[in-house]
Amino acid sequence: MKVPWQVMSACTTTGSIDTTIKNNLPKTCALLETAHTAFLAASASGNIKTSTIVKEKAAYDGVRVICADPGSVTAANALVLAATAYATVSLALKEARAAQ
Repeated sequence: MKVPWQVMSACTTTGSIDTTIKNNLPKTCALLETAHTAFLAASASGNIKTSTIVKEKAAYDGVRVICADPGSVTAANALVLAATAYATVSLALKEARAAQ
């Protein structure tokens, strides 16, 4: 059986993780914005697969909403979605650069 201070420490840990996630979300969103801008520049060559453009746009558009209003989702969910979108946009950027 947990004693009250053990239960409270678990709450504090969860709160601190939430705070860390909320503090890092703006950094992740900024990285996503930079990667998206780079993708747009690199894709100007026109040699990018349509499927890559569609995936990149969907990833970027989906997270842009979260980055604009982080309070609309839980901190953990927002960070996972933003990080996943960043990975998708980064892969699209690599493909775009390779096609140049």
